[in-house]
Amino acid sequence: MPSGDWLGVDGRNWFLIHFENPDSETSQVLRVQTNGGEAAFRSFLRLDWDAEETGRRILDLGSEMAPYLLNFEGLRVLRSDCPYETFFSFLCTPNNNIIRIKQMVRHLASYGEPLADVAGVSLTRFPTPDVIAQIPENELRAKGFGYRAATIPNAARQLLEWGENSLEKLKLQPFEDARTHLMSIKGIGPKLADCIALFGLDFTESVPIDTHVWQALVRLYYPEMNGKALTDARYLEMSRAFRTRFGQYSGWAQQILFYENMVRWRDRKAV
Repeated sequence: MPSGDWLGVDGRNWFLIHFENPDSETSQVLRVQTNGGEAAFRSFLRLDWDAEETGRRILDLGSEMAPYLLNFEGLRVLRSDCPYETFFSFLCTPNNNIIRIKQMVRHLASYGEPLADVAGVSLTRFPTPDVIAQIPENELRAKGFGYRAATIPNAARQLLEWGENSLEKLKLQPFEDARTHLMSIKGIGPKLADCIALFGLDFTESVPIDTHVWQALVRLYYPEMNGKALTDARYLEMSRAFRTRFGQYSGWAQQILFYENMVRWRDRKAV
């Protein structure tokens, strides 16, 4: 928002977050307006996980993470209230850039039911799979979705075939089973399945590996793979090894490596 505040929707909840004294080291205040209450806000930011304790656990399991943890304090893995929102948002990401992804997600959100008017902004809930399944392909193509204009409604129809609350039910399955189930949907490969599992289904052991994470893992653990491509076999090897090393903290550790490489890869390339 122009004021520097943050306004957003997470499932059935909206949050308007205002930072007071953001540049102060001693008197920062976070003020939150929401329809969801404190419990929903704490869940969204995963405040039930103590960041300092989580960092200590990660360092106990891998001391090589120290520089990354120290430089990016406060980075968290969010917990979504709506797995379908995460699911369809990640279907917008393959072979795409952040600007277009945001435009696509906003367009999909426009099909949802009105939620509230907050600070002069009309908010909607993210649409359910039955709504997305009915969106005409040509309508999405006209909005620049490309081939995703077909894959997104098709994925919605597959979810409907699984039955009511299909993604919520996946949360109750073992991680590997849920991951395999996700990859049975056309258009979802290992990385998308891992992203949906981590950010939408709360499998904190999930390790999505994109270009940034691949570069970080090669630098830290696999220098012999420098200059080589990320094949499916290497993806599985690396994700399993990282998951074995960091357990339930793997997704948190992965997020730190991802963000660090995303903001610093240009500096490394220039050296």
